[in-house]
Amino acid sequence: MNVPLRVAEEDFSSVADQMGRWVDRVLGRGFHRYRPKESWSPAVNLYEDSSAYFLVVDLAGVDPEAVDLRVEQGRLVLRGQRPSPSPPTSDPCKRVEGCPLRLQLMEIDHGPFHRALDLPQSVNEGEIEACYRNGFLWVKMPKGAESK
Repeated sequence: MNVPLRVAEEDFSSVADQMGRWVDRVLGRGFHRYRPKESWSPAVNLYEDSSAYFLVVDLAGVDPEAVDLRVEQGRLVLRGQRPSPSPPTSDPCKRVEGCPLRLQLMEIDHGPFHRALDLPQSVNEGEIEACYRNGFLWVKMPKGAESK
């Protein structure tokens, strides 16, 4: 059974993503991407079995303690912040300390993020569980007894 999930605030960010891809094509991928607002939306996948929905959120590089996950007015709301990645200064990459870095390509979003999804009516909100594993946040949303 397909459950329609509407992604909040997606209309403008979708246009901004398209504009960012256009700028990449016109000016080259090394040009800093256009970002019209201060936050970004992490990528998600949604799975379902007979007893629950499973949402997985790509949060590589995010400290799980810094993630705020809530249910608000029938919506699953996720907020947090990912620091800007920077290369190590120790041996693994042989980077010379004191040598300035120049950005050549930027594709990894960083800074504050926000994502909100409408919950299917069949979800038992009181039993939602989440765990963080290998850079992914997994959210289990059990279905109520009447929808199994």
